[in-house]
Amino acid sequence: MSFASLLQRVQRGLSAVELVHTSHPRWPLPPGPFTSPTLQISVLDSSFNPPTLAHLALANALPPPPQSAPSTPAPHDFDARLLLLSVRNADKQLKPGDATYEQRMEMMVLLAQELAPRQATSSQPLAREPNVAVAIIDEPTFVGKSASLLDFLRKRILDLHRSPGVIFASPSDAFPSPKLTFLMGTDTIVRFFAHRYYPDERAMATSLRRFFSPNENDSRIICVRRTSEGLSGAAEESVEIQIPDFIREITPGDRISFVDIGDEERTLSSSQVRGMLANREESWKSMVSPMIARCIIEHCLYSTPQ
Repeated sequence: MSFASLLQRVQRGLSAVELVHTSHPRWPLPPGPFTSPTLQISVLDSSFNPPTLAHLALANALPPPPQSAPSTPAPHDFDARLLLLSVRNADKQLKPGDATYEQRMEMMVLLAQELAPRQATSSQPLAREPNVAVAIIDEPTFVGKSASLLDFLRKRILDLHRSPGVIFASPSDAFPSPKLTFLMGTDTIVRFFAHRYYPDERAMATSLRRFFSPNENDSRIICVRRTSEGLSGAAEESVEIQIPDFIREITPGDRISFVDIGDEERTLSSSQVRGMLANREESWKSMVSPMIARCIIEHCLYSTPQ
């Protein structure tokens, strides 16, 4: 099905989530046998306008150790990864010169193809290709995305459970439970907790409890420290202290982790790339991968001043 057809299905309400690309037909399950009771999936939800090397670093993020027990080993890697585009963003509407949703899907597929192979472990000594998918959704909030994705993934895993050749922990009706970890920068996590996206404080607490509670969506956040144009260094430090404390008042456990990416990647933003392209500055090419750069040039993207 074409990008345009998938987009129409989601925007017309015919489908809550549509997979644009999967690295193999049985995603989110790994290609081989899978015997874990849970399926840990990272979700990079962004506008990808365009994808930069910061997006690539975010998408490659690994699970951190538990904050309550830093010496406890973290899971070596996520079982699956998802690059997600909302075609109805709560903050961002299409502007003149923006890439269309179809063009962004094309760039997201290229980004998915550039993810690093999953690292080898003692039980699996050979590195494996990324278990990654690209999807679109018509849902503006993270809380809504979490619920819709879980519904979609549970149905997909159940359908795969009935497929020949798929091996689970037991032959019973039990199948892996998907657990979502959303990857975002400090600029995004500030919006996640902004009161303006909720009717009132009580509704905000209810929504966040639904997102984080182990008895409900049981989702988590990995927040990457960014050098953001919208936040000072002091503001970013206060975010890292205050938000986890606030979450612990709503639900127990470590729900948010803060990690670093490269010093160069943490400074990059899509808006910088768009601005450089509009001003005909060649340095934008160092901020994206070669495949993304070729795609931007081929489609003459972002040539209109923002």
